[in-house]
Amino acid sequence: NYFRAPYRTGSFRHMDRIFPFHVVRRAGAISELPRSDRQLGEVTYKWKGASHTLDELHRLTKTTGFLVIKDGKIVQERYFGGARETSTFTSMSVAKSFTATLVGLALADGKIKSLDDPITDYVPELKRTGYEGVPIKAILQMSSGAKFSERYVWGRYSDMDLMFERGMIDEAAPLNDYLKGLVRDLPPGAKFAYKGADTQALGWLVRHVTGESLADYLSEKVWQPMGMERDAFWNTDAPGPNGMEAAFTCLNATLRDFGRFGLMFLNHGRWNGRQIVAADWVEHATVPDSPQVQPGKLVKGSSLGYGYQWWTFPDDGAYAAEGIYFQFIFVNPKENLVIVKTSAFDRPWDPPLEGQTYAAFWAIAAALRNSPGVVR
Repeated sequence: NYFRAPYRTGSFRHMDRIFPFHVVRRAGAISELPRSDRQLGEVTYKWKGASHTLDELHRLTKTTGFLVIKDGKIVQERYFGGARETSTFTSMSVAKSFTATLVGLALADGKIKSLDDPITDYVPELKRTGYEGVPIKAILQMSSGAKFSERYVWGRYSDMDLMFERGMIDEAAPLNDYLKGLVRDLPPGAKFAYKGADTQALGWLVRHVTGESLADYLSEKVWQPMGMERDAFWNTDAPGPNGMEAAFTCLNATLRDFGRFGLMFLNHGRWNGRQIVAADWVEHATVPDSPQVQPGKLVKGSSLGYGYQWWTFPDDGAYAAEGIYFQFIFVNPKENLVIVKTSAFDRPWDPPLEGQTYAAFWAIAAALRNSPGVVR
C-alpha cells in the first residue's frame, strides 16, 4: 500500500521506515551550495501547441521537491506535500546512475581492469547464467542480453516485480539470487533493453571488487569528499551488514545533495577543486558510443540515447538520470544548468508527460539564458 495513493507521498520520504537500509555517511564541513541573488521567476513552456506553467507541471506530476542550479548557484528551490530542506527523497531508478558511477570509481581504483572484461571474471556466481561472459560495458549500457522483463502495469507481474517483491518486500531471497536464474536472450551488445537486473549485477560487481557495501563505497568516494549536507541511506534486501543494496533503486538523499551530485558531473567530475570522478569517465558515461544506444534507437517514439546508466539527449550534450514516479537529475553542460525533480506521481511512468517535463526543463534553460535579470 505504501506505493499507492494516498500513502505514496509520505512513503517516498520515509523509506527508512519501510525497508532495511545502509547509511551513506557524510563527514567534515558541508560544502557550500550558494543561493543566487537572482531567482527564477514563473516559467511558461509550450507543449502540444498549448502554453503551460511550471505550477501546472508540478500539480500534474505531483512534484515533491524542485531544485534549479544555474552557474553553480540555486535559482529556485521548492518543496511540496509536507517536504522540507531536511527531507530525504527516494531516487527510484536515479540510483542507477550512482551505481554506474561506483563502477567507474572501482575502475579508477584499479579494482576492475577493463570494462571489456566479462563480469564473471569478478562475480563467479554469475557463471552459467545469462551474464556469463558478458562484458561489463554491455551491462552498463543496458545491453547485456540477459532475459528479464520490466513492465510497470498494476496486476501484470514482470521479472522486476518478482525480483523486488522477493528481495525487498518479502525478504524471501537476496536480490542477487534472482540474477542466478536468468538466461541469455540475445548476444551482449546486440540490443538495448532497460532492466534493473543489469544494474543489480553492476552493484554485485562493485561489492565483490571493493569488499564494501555500496553505501560505504559511495560514502568513502563521493559523500564524504564532496561534503554532502546530510547522511543518505540506501535500502537493502535484509538488515545488517550482509544486506545488499537495491542497486537499481531506493537511494534516499536530500534534494540539494542530489543537486550536488549532478553539479559534480556537470563540472567534469570535479568538486571544489578536487577530482571526485575521473573526467574521462564522465565523458564516456554521458555520451552514447555503441550502435544500439544511439539517440532514437532505444524506445519507439523517443529521441533519447543511453550512456552508462544515464539517458542522453541528441545534439546538445545534455543527459539525465530518471526514476519511475517522475524522479529526475537533469544536467545540461551547455547551459551550465542542473535541475532536480522528485515526485510522487500517480503512475510509474507516462511517456507524453516525460516529454512535457523535458519541455519545461528546456524552457527553464531559455528563461535563464535570455532573462539574466529575473529576480524574486
